[in-house]
Amino acid sequence: MKKIVLTAINSQYVHLNVAVRYLKKYVEKNSEIKLDIYETNINNQLINIIKDLFEMQPDMIVFSTYIWNKEYVFSLSKELKKILPNVKIALGGPEVSYEWEKTMRENEEIDYIFTGEGEKILLNFFTQDISQVKGVVYRVDEEIKYNGIEPLIENLDIIPFPYDEEELQDRTKIFYYESSRGCPFNCSYCMSSIDKSVRYYSIERTKEDLKRFIDSPIKLLKFVDRTFNLSKEKYMVIWKFLLENYREGITFHFEINANIFDEETLDFLETVPKGYFQFEIGVQTIDVQAMKSIGRVNNLERLEHNIRRISRNIHLHLDLIAGLPYETYEKFRYSFDYVHSMKPEMIQLGFLKLLKGTKMYEEREKYNYKYFSKPPYEVFSNDFISFAEIVKLKNLEKVLDFYYNSEKFPESVQWLIENHYESAFSFYEDIADYFDKKGYLKVSHKESTLFTLLYEFYLEKNFKDREIFVEYLKYDYLMLGKTGFYPEWFKSEKDGELYDEIIREGNYKSIREGHKNSELERFSYNIFTKEFEDIYVFFDYRNKSTRVIKNNREEK
Repeated sequence: MKKIVLTAINSQYVHLNVAVRYLKKYVEKNSEIKLDIYETNINNQLINIIKDLFEMQPDMIVFSTYIWNKEYVFSLSKELKKILPNVKIALGGPEVSYEWEKTMRENEEIDYIFTGEGEKILLNFFTQDISQVKGVVYRVDEEIKYNGIEPLIENLDIIPFPYDEEELQDRTKIFYYESSRGCPFNCSYCMSSIDKSVRYYSIERTKEDLKRFIDSPIKLLKFVDRTFNLSKEKYMVIWKFLLENYREGITFHFEINANIFDEETLDFLETVPKGYFQFEIGVQTIDVQAMKSIGRVNNLERLEHNIRRISRNIHLHLDLIAGLPYETYEKFRYSFDYVHSMKPEMIQLGFLKLLKGTKMYEEREKYNYKYFSKPPYEVFSNDFISFAEIVKLKNLEKVLDFYYNSEKFPESVQWLIENHYESAFSFYEDIADYFDKKGYLKVSHKESTLFTLLYEFYLEKNFKDREIFVEYLKYDYLMLGKTGFYPEWFKSEKDGELYDEIIREGNYKSIREGHKNSELERFSYNIFTKEFEDIYVFFDYRNKSTRVIKNNREEK
């Protein structure tokens, strides 16, 4: 029996590649063939991956190929042929499903390319004469052959559950799952728009799979459905099932179109326990001309209404894309402020990628796109935005991660924006320029350092009301937990007697345990009432709560 290794090179250690698992389970269910999986990530050195694969002594290696690992895969293919000259190398995935003839001609070490949905193609490849197999590109002497497209699987239930029971015991990894394939929308930059049909696993099959996740100790399950909430009769049944089988400690992540929720759905979502669901919503842009050019329709009023409703207990990621047609730097400012105003937990600022096979790739000359010729094919400029402006947005993205997406500065940064800037974008643009000039964007920073740098930025800008800002900054800093370290700008004033008294009144085993899991600090400005007054704030880190105590020691 030949040794066949499905190889997944993920973007991060915590990710799992669900595609190779679907392939393995499907082939093994329908044949006597056994497949091995080798999984690593792009942070692993190439020489280590080569060593690992060599030691497996494979007869064939099948690489799962994506934007984030294409350069690795092509390099590995060349090097592996030097030490395993008889190994057959095959590539599958979105990065090689287009322009496959060019790829084969330029890379002689690649023996096969699988195009499209892989389960049936791979099974047929191993069990039939290659001349009869659709969806595979191969060589016959000097000629490159392709037998046409393999039809999509209509009944997705024939694909087995992808994970083994022992894998489901891993609390450290992000698990991926699909309840459907395909997308009906026509977003011109997206690979999913190519497959217009939407196919679903049956509800009963989906429930059965989800119960296995719920009964395991995993912490995060991400649905890879391109738009999960297409069919209300399906998504509501799934969500109600998840609610009926609620398990604390697990989060379900969905990519959704928030435009299409009705009031009944919004009412239901308000009953979901906080932290149980996590939504990723692709706003991308609010510019009408830009939306039209990429085939998107956002009803901005409805979108905002829906997002504000679900934000009460649903963890939200809102996405923006810089570099779209017709959206200038100044127009992007409005898209950013629109998203920021809804206060999601995360703002994902992405940059347009020109992916082969998409409509946007075909229109690249129409808008005079300049872009990176290698993965991830990010845009440098177009007729509407310059490379210098893209660089400014790249810098802004970094400080946005520091001071917004980290969720470490909710009070101090918001107060700074409200009191010293005309918009959120203006603040992040300003501090990004400051960090760039100081060289702070080129190095990593500890949490405490980011607080100090924000304080120094405030001083450099010579803003008034510094004493008020420091109180907000102190509050955010203490919300981090028991840091054990106070930066130079933080002048701590404790009342030890009051502190011990509060601990004795609390549900602590001892004074020592209370000090370990709490903090008390004096503030000269009440950030809750926005008044100058002496108060103490008690921080209980066991449940991340705070209590305000007046000087007369009456708790408020």
